[in-house]
Amino acid sequence: MTELDNIIVESVILAVIIFGAVYVEHWNHRRIQKNEDSSTRRKISLLIKEDLIRKLRFIDDSILYKDYKPFFTDVWDSVILSGKQTLFQFEIIKDLEHTYSWMKYYNTELQQKGVSGNEQTIKEVLDEVKKTAESSLKILTP
Repeated sequence: MTELDNIIVESVILAVIIFGAVYVEHWNHRRIQKNEDSSTRRKISLLIKEDLIRKLRFIDDSILYKDYKPFFTDVWDSVILSGKQTLFQFEIIKDLEHTYSWMKYYNTELQQKGVSGNEQTIKEVLDEVKKTAESSLKILTP
């Protein structure tokens, strides 16, 4: 072999080593990211499930004691603000957004019109919130 052939062979071997190292590093980074995303998705899902369960108890207590107070939607708001909703499938995002929108609508009804003379509407909205929360829980529970 000539000196030029040796240089070409060494260059090809070096290129393969460098490409292989970059490929392995990229593959490992993607694997770590997928694991982190999966863990984050499970934690957020658990947080939202617990929040919806608390909301269902809140609804039952509100109707039972006729003590209508606004919902706190801080759990879903924090998921949206962090941008972590993209870890979920589109259908789940759409369903959760629908559920929390009903809660915000209830809050608006309560704030703008109050309870007196508006109790039937508030109960109907609470029933709708309950239905959507139960539906969301079913979707979130595998």
